[in-house]
Amino acid sequence: MDWLPTFSQVQPWHWWVLGALLLLLELAAPGVFFVWLALAAFTLGLVVFVLPLPVTVQLLLFAALSVASFVIGRRLVTRLPGSEGEGTLNTGATRFLGRTVTVTAPIVNGVGRVRVGDSEWRATGPDLPAGSRVLVVGAEGTTLQVDVEHRTLERT
Repeated sequence: MDWLPTFSQVQPWHWWVLGALLLLLELAAPGVFFVWLALAAFTLGLVVFVLPLPVTVQLLLFAALSVASFVIGRRLVTRLPGSEGEGTLNTGATRFLGRTVTVTAPIVNGVGRVRVGDSEWRATGPDLPAGSRVLVVGAEGTTLQVDVEHRTLERT
């Protein structure tokens, strides 16, 4: 078993194999963590290829590269569009806030229905006849809270 490394002879390819194993682990595990460790291992493999270092220095450098790649990677990932919950996935009816919709079933005693796109939603708000244009001002579960659409009149 001469191919197994000892602590006195860690070669660059050992770091590259570790990086590949960490990438496989990333595929199997949820989240984005092992990819940063893999990046550190690949980088350290390149450094050791160019500049042979003692194993203790390699281990310390791997630890430092792991922390650095994790911190830098997290900063880059949080700057990506949609990474801070900006999407509409699982936002429910709140994604319609600020939208103007049409009342399809009259709002009577504070309850009616409005058309949003190609679907109808339960709505609460002031009593209004069908065909009225209203503004979605809130949402509670699957019920939209609407109010009379206020238009500014232009002076001629």
